[in-house]
Parts: sequence; structure tokens; C-alpha cells
Amino acid sequence: MRDSPTIAIVGASARAAAFSALRAGYRIVTADLFADADLQQCCPATKVAPYPEGLRDWLAQCECDGWMYTGALENRPKLVDAMAAERQLWGMGGKTLVEVRSPLTLAAVLSKAGLLFPETRINRKEILASEGQWLAKTYQGSSGTGVQVLEKAPEGAFVQQQVPGISLSAVYVGQTLLGVTRQLVGEPWTRAGEFQYCGSIAPWPVSQQVKQQLYTLGEVLNGQFGLKGLYGVDLMLEGEKLWTIEVNPRYTAAVEVVERAYGINAITHHTAAHQPAAVSAGGHATTNSKSRQSPEKTVCSRKEHVGKAILFAKSSNQITPEQTAWLCAEAGDFTRPQLADIPAPGTQLEPGNPVLTIFAEGETCTDVAQKLKQRVRQIEQQLFKAIARSNNR
Repeated sequence: MRDSPTIAIVGASARAAAFSALRAGYRIVTADLFADADLQQCCPATKVAPYPEGLRDWLAQCECDGWMYTGALENRPKLVDAMAAERQLWGMGGKTLVEVRSPLTLAAVLSKAGLLFPETRINRKEILASEGQWLAKTYQGSSGTGVQVLEKAPEGAFVQQQVPGISLSAVYVGQTLLGVTRQLVGEPWTRAGEFQYCGSIAPWPVSQQVKQQLYTLGEVLNGQFGLKGLYGVDLMLEGEKLWTIEVNPRYTAAVEVVERAYGINAITHHTAAHQPAAVSAGGHATTNSKSRQSPEKTVCSRKEHVGKAILFAKSSNQITPEQTAWLCAEAGDFTRPQLADIPAPGTQLEPGNPVLTIFAEGETCTDVAQKLKQRVRQIEQQLFKAIARSNNR
């Protein structure tokens, strides 16, 4: 039996995908913007500069069986292709990224299939005041960065009609739906910006009519764009109408919440989908048959209500070794962390920067949301009191 394959994971933050892969039994090396303390405890973690250009040189020197990316490298198709020339890519290549990240292309494909996509235009001068609320989107960020009110639209941004409703995210592997989450966006108690992603709660209940729309969406995205492996779709649910907002063709922030809620490991589905005869973490040949199962058979029958929230900094502070040590002690290990994305000692926090991720479980989604609010408040108070004491010494 051969050793477990080594996966290189890169992106703005590699931690969530790395923990998922570690739970699946793979060996992991990572490179991202943070090299968080809890990630360093579990696997080699490199803070890359310049980012993201430095990722290519890092990967070229990396010993791995394959590599995958997290956000927001889907917006760098040329870089993805250049890195794929260095090492085997377990993810979507540049051509697919260009197509599925184009809101105009996506709108045409989904509309033809009878699915809803907001009115999207490239010229804000065409918009009439009577046509409702509009947003400006650059499609160059992730987690809500690059989304602004129309009045602040930068040159070259798309303008998209704002759809009312509940913000959801669906996680797929190929055409198979793995799970649905409620997206937390702009929640004041996390100190997130107005359009900033700040967490997920799952499993989020939807009607059979909405489920059928989700199944059709997966079939269309897989069939028309060739999406395989893990990807996420941002959605708005307006009554029984499901609007696709954006496709994120890679491991998304919602995946680890779906894993906990549905009792699955997403990385095993992802690696199988990108190799006709993938080698599992245990060294055995596998196929991608699981990714072709129906959604009901793919997810585990055990359901658990789980959520995570991202706390953002309210002021400028530097993390001390004592604060990192305390947070790591509170976190638990990678198998089921209670805190994650813990900043390394010396990390300089500025207002609006992500500080860390906080998890909670509950009997219902409402219960999870309340527990997240309480836990965020507790951690923020303890952390920033400790920082204030350190600064006053």
C-alpha cells in the first residue's frame, strides 16, 4: 500500500479545505495569505508574497500528487492554467472559469433552461430609476468583496438588479447536490461590511419545488460548463422562486458546514471527480461513482444543525503569542474545531479584517444562529480585552 497522496491547497485562505482533506486522510501542504496558527499546527503552511503571483513559484517547488484552489483564484484563469502546467490540477481550468464566471454567459445558459438569473448589464447608463434597486459587481473578489451600491460602481463593473429574499448557498459535486446552507451576509454582530459574507448555517430547509430547481441547476451547470468536483452557487430564495446569483467553481466557505451537517467528507468526492481512477487517502483505487449518485443517496441520513460565523476586527491591534495560544486551546483539533482561522502571533489586524471563525451546533437553525451570536460576542470581548491589557503594559 502506498503512502497517502499529498494535496497542495492554495488560495486566499487554505485552512477549511486543508482540514477537510486531513479528515479524509490525505497529506497536505498549503500556501495562502495568512498561514494561520491552527493550520500551521496540522500541516506545512506558507504565507505567500506577492499574492497571488507567488503561488506559481511556490507550487513549482512543491512535492505533491495534485493541487486545488480555494477563493478567489477563480478570478485568475491565466494564473490557474500556468500553475496547472506545473502540477496536476484537481479543479476547473481557465477556460471553464472564464465561461462560468461571466454573468452574461451564465444568464444566457440558465435562462434557456428556464432558471432565474437577475437582469445584468454592462452599462449603468442604461438603467432607469423606475427599474428597482441595482448593485455593481466587479467579479474580481470573493466573499462579497467587489460588490457595491450602484453609486459607487468602479469603471468596468457589471450592474445587476438586486433580488429580494433569503441568501442561500448550494454545494455541488458535479451535477449532484450535496447540501444547502443559509448564508450570513453583512451581519452587524460579526462587524462585516454590508455585502460581506460572514458565515453559513446548515442544513437549510427548502421545499420540494425549490429542491427540483436545485437539481436542475446542477444538471445544467455540469452539462453546459463541464463543472465537476466541488463548487458552490450563491442564490436568493424569493418565496418559491430561486435566483442564481453567482457560481464559485471551487471549494467554498460553505463546504465545511455542509460536511458537518450532512455527515460527509467533500474532498473525497472532489478528488474522485478529477481522476478517472483516483487514489484514495488509504492508497486504494477509487472511482467517481459516488459523485453520480442522486443527492438523497449522497448525503448521510444523519442530520445536524451546524453553523459558522466570521468575526471581523473593530479596531487596529496586533495579536500576541498569549492570545494565539489561548485561541488555539479553545479551538480543539482539526477533526471538529470550535474555533478556526486563528491568527498567528504578530498578525496586525485592521478594521474590517477577518479575525477568526467560530462554530456552533444547535437543535434548529434558529438555535444555531443565536448560539453563534452569543459565542461571537464572548470571544470578541475576551480577545479584545486581552489585547487592550497587553497594549497597556
